[in-house]
Amino acid sequence: MAVTQDDWLQAQCSVLGSVLIEPDLVPKVIAETSEQDYIGTCLSVYKAIRKLFLSGATVDVVSVANAMGPAYRDYLMQLMDVTPTATNIDHYIQLCREQARVLSVQSIGQRIAAAESSDKIRALLEEANGLMVEKPSLKIVSMGDALKSFMSRHTGDPHYLSWPVRDLDDRLYAELGDFIVIGGYPSTGKSAWVIQCGTHWARQYKVGFFSLETSSEKLFDRQMAAYAKISMDQIKRNTISQADWDRVCSLSAEITSLDIELVPAAGMTPADIRAITMMRGYQIIIIDYLQLLQSSGGNRTEQVTGISIALHTLAQSLGVTVVALSQLARQPQQGNASGKAILRESGQIDQDADIIMVLSLEDKDKPEGNRVMSIDKNKEGTCPNILLAFDGKHQTFTKAQRTGDLLSKYVAEGKRIQHRNRKAPEADQTFIPLPDDPEVPF
Repeated sequence: MAVTQDDWLQAQCSVLGSVLIEPDLVPKVIAETSEQDYIGTCLSVYKAIRKLFLSGATVDVVSVANAMGPAYRDYLMQLMDVTPTATNIDHYIQLCREQARVLSVQSIGQRIAAAESSDKIRALLEEANGLMVEKPSLKIVSMGDALKSFMSRHTGDPHYLSWPVRDLDDRLYAELGDFIVIGGYPSTGKSAWVIQCGTHWARQYKVGFFSLETSSEKLFDRQMAAYAKISMDQIKRNTISQADWDRVCSLSAEITSLDIELVPAAGMTPADIRAITMMRGYQIIIIDYLQLLQSSGGNRTEQVTGISIALHTLAQSLGVTVVALSQLARQPQQGNASGKAILRESGQIDQDADIIMVLSLEDKDKPEGNRVMSIDKNKEGTCPNILLAFDGKHQTFTKAQRTGDLLSKYVAEGKRIQHRNRKAPEADQTFIPLPDDPEVPF
């Protein structure tokens, strides 16, 4: 059923009439509605009630009438007459807010139809998206309710996002609704890492990959290099062998079952990404990368600050995990005694993020060498450094082992075999070779 101006006016009257009947409801109405939910005389009444409440004065029909003047006395009495009961205040508030939002969006639609430029249409669409964000209702949680929730949430196996490198699973308690930032200088493998993560998550969640600088074709080439173990050189030169093509065919059902969509996002704003995320029902979105999103603001710091706040709000309000790549500042900032990387152009990113991961070269003179994954921020866990081996040919990361760790491993294995042979009869002693290990660096 279409919402009309009369429907909205009736809902406004019911909210205000409930307050005049039951003054104890004033704090609830002030907390859960705003001036945007009222028009005309109802707006004037709401402002008078709000002003009295904030001043600490008594709020009832007499005090409101005195504040507004004799001309409003009859109108205030009518508000109470048309409200059957204050018991249904929650329903009245919901109707008032919902109908205000619908009519406002309809008005924006009419302005879009009359707009004469794409820039004006984009601004109006952002305004409409902002209106569609539901204002959270006031929810007070008692210690009893909190304890019941705690007991319910912490029985059984916990459920967190897993990662392509299992060592991260025990350190990062990432959940749907988190804002995760992955930083790094150019050519450290940020995009390859999030492509690998996105493919990994797509086995369980619906993932949207928003790329602002790389085409969908190039992204998929990287996915195929990793998934089908085809050399990027062969892919770029169109020299894929028959054996590799056969492997692609054998994996086709697995590949097409992955619930990940590639979205060319050049020129998009956070509002555009929010709208597409809601339309497609994504549970995890990846943004490559944050600083390329469009935003209003007087300078770059203001723009990137607005982008960060918008993405953090998107994650929390929709319950969607947002994974955004970010560039690092070219030069360390003065006074940075923490040793942590500085995300480019806005400190707001560091404040908003639940987890910050930074990829860097273990040896800056060896661009093909290992990477260090530094967890610079982890709200609910430790901040370790993990050494990753990067296979550029297949665009994949695996856990790397330092040579000293490998030698220790093989020394221990050798001692175990020697001990076994000493315990066996001499005639039965046989040479037991060490197991093959593809991670051995020699």
